[in-house]
Amino acid sequence: MFSIKGTILYFAILILSVIFTISIGLSLIILGRMKIQREIGHSVIALCAADTGIERALYEIYTTSTANPFPFSVSGNLDNGATFEANAYASSSGQCGASTQYYCIKSQGNFKSVARFIDASF
Repeated sequence: MFSIKGTILYFAILILSVIFTISIGLSLIILGRMKIQREIGHSVIALCAADTGIERALYEIYTTSTANPFPFSVSGNLDNGATFEANAYASSSGQCGASTQYYCIKSQGNFKSVARFIDASF
């Protein structure tokens, strides 16, 4: 009736397919984690670039001779390849939050494919 010849072949294929599926799943998880780890470093650099944009906008506010320099924007490139763009608004412009007393600055820092934002109000 039934022959048990060749059943080992079926079990071997089944076991190998399970092992193959598990290894593909694990490799996808590991590669995803590696990408996240790489972008964490890029995120820190982008955040520092956004902070540089805030500092540059503050410098412009305190060194500008006009009475009301708002709104204005500053941008720049850093030596490490990061870029920033900061926009400063008067508190009466509607761009700032309700608790803003004088002005607010919105800055974006970019490094490679990562962008980080900082809002500061004074």
